[in-house]
Amino acid sequence: MAMIENIRNRQGLLMVFLGIGMLGFLVPFDAVLALMGQGAATEIGSVDGASITGQEYQIAVQKRRSLGFSGEQLQDEVWQDITSAIYMHDAFSEIGMTVSDKEYQELLFGDIASPYMSRAFYSNGDNKRTWVQNFQNMLTTPQGKANFMNYKSVIISKRKKEKFESLVQAGAYTSELEGKFDYTHTERTAKFKYVVKLFNSIADSSVDVSNRDIQAYYASHKDEKKYNQVEGRDLTIVKIPVGASEGDVDAINAKLNMLASEWKSAEDAAEFAKQNGTDNPIRKIRFADVETDITESTFFDVNIGTVVGPYQKAESIIIANVLSRTMVPDTAAKVRHILLQAKDVKDASEMAVLNSKGDSLVRLLKNGADFSDLASRFSDDPGSKTNGGVYDFFPKGRMVKEFNDFSFNKRIGTIGSVETSYGIHVIEVLDRRKKVEEAEVAMIVRSLDASDKTKRDAYANANEFAIESTDKETLISSAKDAGYTSSDIKNVIRKATSLAGLLDAGELVNWAYGAEVGDISQPILIDDNYIVAILTLSKEKGVPAFVDIEDKMIAGATQEAKGKYYASLMNGGNLEEVASAVNSTVKTAQKVSLNKALINGSGASAEHEVAGLAFSIPVGEMSNAIIGNHGVWVIAPESITEAAEKTNFLTEQSALATKARSGLSLAITNAIRDESNVTDNRN
Repeated sequence: MAMIENIRNRQGLLMVFLGIGMLGFLVPFDAVLALMGQGAATEIGSVDGASITGQEYQIAVQKRRSLGFSGEQLQDEVWQDITSAIYMHDAFSEIGMTVSDKEYQELLFGDIASPYMSRAFYSNGDNKRTWVQNFQNMLTTPQGKANFMNYKSVIISKRKKEKFESLVQAGAYTSELEGKFDYTHTERTAKFKYVVKLFNSIADSSVDVSNRDIQAYYASHKDEKKYNQVEGRDLTIVKIPVGASEGDVDAINAKLNMLASEWKSAEDAAEFAKQNGTDNPIRKIRFADVETDITESTFFDVNIGTVVGPYQKAESIIIANVLSRTMVPDTAAKVRHILLQAKDVKDASEMAVLNSKGDSLVRLLKNGADFSDLASRFSDDPGSKTNGGVYDFFPKGRMVKEFNDFSFNKRIGTIGSVETSYGIHVIEVLDRRKKVEEAEVAMIVRSLDASDKTKRDAYANANEFAIESTDKETLISSAKDAGYTSSDIKNVIRKATSLAGLLDAGELVNWAYGAEVGDISQPILIDDNYIVAILTLSKEKGVPAFVDIEDKMIAGATQEAKGKYYASLMNGGNLEEVASAVNSTVKTAQKVSLNKALINGSGASAEHEVAGLAFSIPVGEMSNAIIGNHGVWVIAPESITEAAEKTNFLTEQSALATKARSGLSLAITNAIRDESNVTDNRN
């Protein structure tokens, strides 16, 4: 979330607030909402049954905007603030979480460090002194005071969340006993021989799984957390382009050719461009920016007053008039370098090795070695090693500080090395320039848009396509025949604004949440394409329906059957017999701990039950078949290596506490939210 740029205008800030306040008096916001159909009684969501109306939500959004907040996520942020204020109220009250007037004053004018204040008010380069002045100015007028109080409401809400997060993190504690437990279960290890038959090595066809078995597995496992379903929709969409036709392009070119002829004789070329183009048609262009553009690079060759074009660039057709060319200041450097990249720049031993290697390369270069050869052999920078390590003229400030300082402060011809956050750079300064040629060009631009007729024809084609499609199969088949692209979009959330490359997909998402499975949409215009979609799956939050996880249930029931079948086979008198029965081999696991439970050489991920039994079965004995997460095991423990004696477990305690703090407050907040039955019906 960023502050609106014009709020940076210090002197105009107060006038902005006053203007907004006067507009609020002249046009009551609830009247605007009524005109928009968002009446006070319209419920758009709830928390624990407490209704949230469209009016209070829209008023909250408008208030936030009136304070200068903006951005695509603003509405969602306001929604989160409204709902969290409700579901966190009891938690805050129980622990006495408040923000006093004195603390609020300190947040604004004092030295309290607040991540939210830094992010929301200072992220655009505004310093605290500027905002102190802004807040003080607000207190000089009635409307300014009202805005000040609105800021207070937002800031206090955010501050409570910050304090709650700090409190939760501060409460994350690990004892010496937990540290000792972690140490012991990491350092105490078992050695054992084993035979394993991994599930992924067993063909599904080796077991019989009936529909009854699958349904039974579903009944037993559907409530498990790993199958818990979030709300979502699956779609298959077809894109039908609405681009400019050949006739549209010819018409635009014809109009621009006519303007180009008139432009050549115009008394004021810049004014002509304004009258026939945009409000700000003048561009200042440097050759380095257009040297690879066949058309625009001619701005630096043709006579002043020459009209270039029409020519196409991206989604526009342009004519340009070269008004002037001048030499302008341009501090830029040209260097070549060899990067010796570090895995961890904080690793002193690694950096010492790289510095030594860098010094050796510097000596070689100073003694006449070929820079290009060394760059191709030793540089870890894929972007420059193939061209001799050269970075052609780049502006001051683009590179990291140490690289930048060497490039601009050292004499041309200097060879040396610097250490940066990437590693070690061996650099030679090749050249610097102070000026560059710049062309001033006026442009008249026409978007390469489809004409109204082309749009009508495209809609007619898309509508006919939608009507003729009756299901997913015919939709995809018809799209293929027509040369349209089709794709699947999975797990569309209710408030998604973009989907799979579609930047403005709100209308499509709203349709998906109002449709039934199998429905086919009318054409929806998104990003210069008509989209025809079919809803293929509708998932609601909670325990999933069998049809939604049928594939997972089949896989689970099949694995369960494999486990039972191979457990019955793996019952020999020793490991060799067990291995022979299932066409496997006897392997040895070394240093298996309870913490990691990784069994080396097995090809499986952690198997905690197997690791646990390795410590509990007496050495020299053999286990029964163990049905694990990844296969069926039989093990025979050989030895246990106890953890070395240790009296201080502070390192383990600290690591456990750090791990516990990570995401703890978010997990608690989400748990409270999940239990508060938050519903979001915004459209």
